[in-house]
Amino acid sequence: MSDLFIMLKIEHYDYNLRDVYTDEAGFVTLDDHDDCHLLSMKRRGFITRYAWSRKFDTCDNQDYYIEDGTTHLVYAVGRGPIRRLDGINLSKEMHGFQRVQLLKNIMPNPQFPEDTKILTIHNNKVAVPNVETTYWCTLHRLPANFESKNHIIQYSSAIQEGNEGLVHHMEVFHCEVPVEKKLPSWNGPCTSPAKPKVLEACKRVLAAWAMGALPFTYPEEAGLPIGGPEFSRYVMLEVHYNNPELKEGVIDSSGITLTYTPSLRDHDAGVMELGLEYTNKMAIPPHQSDFTLTGYCVAECTRVGFPAEGIVIFGSQLHTHLTGIKVYTKHIRGSAELPELNRDNHYSTHFQEIRRLKRKVRVLP
Repeated sequence: MSDLFIMLKIEHYDYNLRDVYTDEAGFVTLDDHDDCHLLSMKRRGFITRYAWSRKFDTCDNQDYYIEDGTTHLVYAVGRGPIRRLDGINLSKEMHGFQRVQLLKNIMPNPQFPEDTKILTIHNNKVAVPNVETTYWCTLHRLPANFESKNHIIQYSSAIQEGNEGLVHHMEVFHCEVPVEKKLPSWNGPCTSPAKPKVLEACKRVLAAWAMGALPFTYPEEAGLPIGGPEFSRYVMLEVHYNNPELKEGVIDSSGITLTYTPSLRDHDAGVMELGLEYTNKMAIPPHQSDFTLTGYCVAECTRVGFPAEGIVIFGSQLHTHLTGIKVYTKHIRGSAELPELNRDNHYSTHFQEIRRLKRKVRVLP
């Protein structure tokens, strides 16, 4: 079922906006309550642009409740003239959808200092295997200017043109080994038995991007530390290629662009991962219409890992694999449940991004 509005061309330049919904088969029904309001419309050549408004919550059972998480925007285009709306089957027309976060917490980006630099960590002409799922890992060594500490203040994807549909997500991991230790090179599947065991030390996340995500910018008071006299300059790039069409002959040099500065900010940022292990303990029993899996970050862990004053969370990325459809993170302090950190009731594994929270949250040990 979908909650839609339809723009009808009556005659010449006269248009009509109608509030409708569809059943599971795609058949259109007029909504009893018209909650959509046309604000403006401009037509130039074959392109029509229009703006409309609607309350986030209309208290109408046939209207979609617009909330903070992911919204699947659907569209359909058909030829007229249309005598009546009831009975039209939009599934028979040209249609598609786009995943977005309508209520995105938009913040002005802080001014970057003049000494800001850019580094792109990317693959070098990888021949993408013609299998559905590939995790490809390449070892990189940071340049000499990372012998001093810097702060990452933004990162973004650098996807090779034409391969946007193949690159599902990417991560840059720091290899936590002694600074004097030399690591063997690697450019191949992450799960290959030939991959050197010592590279298992490359698992501290520095940057993470997934399909649909925009550049992530740190708040002006914080940056992710990278480099320094005790910081190994080895990093691992992991790229997940999703190739369901089993395409052959694809060459890819995608990666992640880091924006960094030697002008250190007031606070060091970090990435904390919590949830569930990828083990058989997560198995879902057969014939379940829905099933909840829950992970806990308990006080025995936070007391060891957090400073006495706690940590401040300013961003959150929810993550599941293909089966996940709803995710949320609760915040418990003692015996009291505080407001949730993040929730997505319409989650899709194909639209993962680190989202800045509307308010910063302090979590105590």
